[in-house]
Amino acid sequence: MEDTNEDSNKNEATNNNIDLLNIGKSICKILTNEKKGTGFFIKLNKNNEDFYCLMTNQNLISKEMIAKKQKLMIYYDSEKKNIGIILNRDKRYIKEYKNINITIIEIIKKDNISEKYFLLPYIGENNIMDKSIYIVQFLNEKLSYSSGKIIKMDKSEITHDINTKYGSSGSPIFLENTKLVIGIHKQGNIKINENYGDLLYPIILEFKPKINYDNGNYYKGDVINGISHGKGILYDKNGNIKYEGDFINGNAEGNGIYYYDNGEYYIGQWKKDLKNGKGILYYRTGNIKYEGDFINGKAEGNGKYYSENGDYYIGQFKNGLSHGKGIEYYKNGNIMYEGDFINGKREGNGKYYYESDNYYIGQFKNNLKNGKGILYYKNGNIMFEGDFIDGKRERNEKKE
Repeated sequence: MEDTNEDSNKNEATNNNIDLLNIGKSICKILTNEKKGTGFFIKLNKNNEDFYCLMTNQNLISKEMIAKKQKLMIYYDSEKKNIGIILNRDKRYIKEYKNINITIIEIIKKDNISEKYFLLPYIGENNIMDKSIYIVQFLNEKLSYSSGKIIKMDKSEITHDINTKYGSSGSPIFLENTKLVIGIHKQGNIKINENYGDLLYPIILEFKPKINYDNGNYYKGDVINGISHGKGILYDKNGNIKYEGDFINGNAEGNGIYYYDNGEYYIGQWKKDLKNGKGILYYRTGNIKYEGDFINGKAEGNGKYYSENGDYYIGQFKNGLSHGKGIEYYKNGNIMYEGDFINGKREGNGKYYYESDNYYIGQFKNNLKNGKGILYYKNGNIMFEGDFIDGKRERNEKKE
């Protein structure tokens, strides 16, 4: 890209009544393990929530550098202050966008950058064709200013006629007579004398709104008419995630993850704020507690329940309890009981296998042998045949 006449550009920018000194403190030089370039500090806002960020071009900070957690050195303002930022640490906000080539890194409190250094995005009318704009670079130890015009725009890209100095990728593009940023310089095409930048509009649209609730909980995500609708996250008042997934008209609906206070969590389908459909409930250890069908928040239909001791049940459920036909297993996979269940208990007809391999076939009630039944040795010979009450043989039993 061609060099510009720095003095004439500076005078032109000054004639536009731009506060160059204040803007200059917002522009920074970024050094990585591989290269150096320009970036700038910006405050993005969505529904009264502010995000303080460092913005630059992915040509300077790539996804590979983020994955490797590389360290950046940031030099800013006339006092030559510098900070070190390690990528992908301290919960820094890094997001990828479709069709735009921008890297965003959240600035956290311990970076000690004054709020006065943060610029604001332009969020006014989209039709700013033929407006005068300028780009500010921080090269070496001084600022460089270049002015020009917008010549074309689309949904995510701005085309301008500014010839910038080498290393301008990542520089902010300002709208005339303001301190507002409309985009970030991306690249140039010397052959056709066009330069390109990515607009900030897509970023502003991607930052998710926040809804505060009376109980202190809050929601961040897609919103329609002031109600959670689309993808989002529900937080408790302490900032812990309670639910993450799909919302429809203010309710959890679709697929999502819910985190319980005791450390357990559920992954599956939802409808009207309740578990509905297929899902898996996990213990806090990550082991499965229940896997199967849910209706109105409770296990109902067919499913598998795993006790913490390793025993498990496969069968029918109703209102959160084993109900209907099912089989209980010891943790080693051997059958413990197969038969009828009512409200979570063995009730009806069934077959119970002792760990000694002896077994019982007969009637059950309230989890115990109750009614007619036969107790067998493991070889199939009858041990007792007769009546049982609350798990005990009655006196009229027939001994074989």
